[in-house]
Amino acid sequence: MGRVDAARWKATLVQLVVFACVGGAFNVLYGGLYVLLRAELSAQPANAIALVLSTIAGTFGHRRITFGVRGTERTATHQALGLALLGFSLAVTAGSLWLLGALVDAPSRTQEVAVLVAANLGTGLVRFFVFRMVMVTRAGRNRRRPQGLGSPGASALP
Repeated sequence: MGRVDAARWKATLVQLVVFACVGGAFNVLYGGLYVLLRAELSAQPANAIALVLSTIAGTFGHRRITFGVRGTERTATHQALGLALLGFSLAVTAGSLWLLGALVDAPSRTQEVAVLVAANLGTGLVRFFVFRMVMVTRAGRNRRRPQGLGSPGASALP
């Protein structure tokens, strides 16, 4: 692997770690919203509202913090993508729970949580790479590439 490839992998790995940290913060927001909404609503509506609101906020957070997207250009496209990926994540987690129930008689809460954590890790990786493909433009890649890696005058990652 060449120096350029190693630098790109390192930059992607750093971006993935930032994505995970930002995502973790918005999962805390989701939990807080759920608890607040649950006081007035039943579980499913509280979950849906908290999930949609935290996904919208999280997409803004990932645009700015993880991918360095500033301004309002393509905001609607990015938000639509975030909500579509939310649908994908819901389908994967629901399907994972269904599969667990089909394979295990009366699964424990620990088994359910383990399946959900695994499913969310997988969908989180999909979210990262899809967001990365859509939010990081060719110009953005060049602007973020560290000095000396084929982009004259390029600045290092912030």
